[in-house]
Amino acid sequence: MKQLIFAGTLAVAGTGILIVADQHQKSTSRSSVRPVLASQQSHAKPTVHAAGRIEGATENVLIRPQFPGRIESVPIARGTLVKRGQLLFQIESRRYEAQRDLASAMLSAAQAKRMRLVEGARDSEIEAAKQDAIAAEAKYESSRTRFERATRLFDNNALSSQSLEDYRAERDTLYALLLAARERLSTIKADPRVADLLAADAEIASAQAQLKMAEIDLERCSILSPCAAVVLAVDVHPGEWISPEMPDPALVLSNTERLRVVADIDERDALNVAGGQACQVTTDAMPGEIFSGVVAELEPQMEPKKIYGGWAGERNETHTRRVWINLETNRSLPVGLPVEVMISAATS
Repeated sequence: MKQLIFAGTLAVAGTGILIVADQHQKSTSRSSVRPVLASQQSHAKPTVHAAGRIEGATENVLIRPQFPGRIESVPIARGTLVKRGQLLFQIESRRYEAQRDLASAMLSAAQAKRMRLVEGARDSEIEAAKQDAIAAEAKYESSRTRFERATRLFDNNALSSQSLEDYRAERDTLYALLLAARERLSTIKADPRVADLLAADAEIASAQAQLKMAEIDLERCSILSPCAAVVLAVDVHPGEWISPEMPDPALVLSNTERLRVVADIDERDALNVAGGQACQVTTDAMPGEIFSGVVAELEPQMEPKKIYGGWAGERNETHTRRVWINLETNRSLPVGLPVEVMISAATS
């Protein structure tokens, strides 16, 4: 009986030892697997999926005139590829041409006035002033002689006091005229004063500024393209009246010097995107073709979602972070083409 009990005890103890050993082996196995999984997870890079659309190097350029006027010509049409500085439309310019010509004439007059100051009076003008002074002196001498004669007659009671006063007034008047003639001659022969030259220079500068403003207004009659672009919309026609206050722009351009993709990143992935990350861009319009791109700019604030992809499970009522991606392609893609963007998200 004792032997049976001892054998049973040994069997139970052996079973316990086996159970403990098995649990220790499983625990060791799990502990060795966990670091590997954690390491694998730390190196895993999630992918951000977003909807976007094609746009130019900048947002659409809205073209309006800088002052009201009537359209004279529109040499471009919707879809035209234009170069920087190419004429988009022309406003009637006759009024501004007249303002330019008037300003040019005023400038010429101001310059001629200064030249007269510097060169002084002509020889004939100086000689005429000299002769006027000589004539004034002769008249004065004659009146002075008559006054002296009248004074002697008055002293001998041969002339009334009133007549004597008349001779005196004549003499004084002709003497004043003589002094004035001499001053005119001196003024004509003198060099120009500094103040007169400064005033003439200021008048020239004012005329030049007026001419420059007139030329600028005339240039603004020709509405030129600010960049290489494709014309998206034309809303003006010859003969129409146009004003900068009109609600709709005259033309809409898209800068196509380089194509970009604008995409809305869901708020859950907003912090997993950074500048310089590589992207893959696809579109349903070109199945099987993948375009490469690089994240170039990120908006610093979150806004309600504006671009929708339309795929199953897409979140619509959410905030997004807008990003701009430089597209690496030479293909001509239409502005506004819907695309899908796959970004290898950044990890913290």
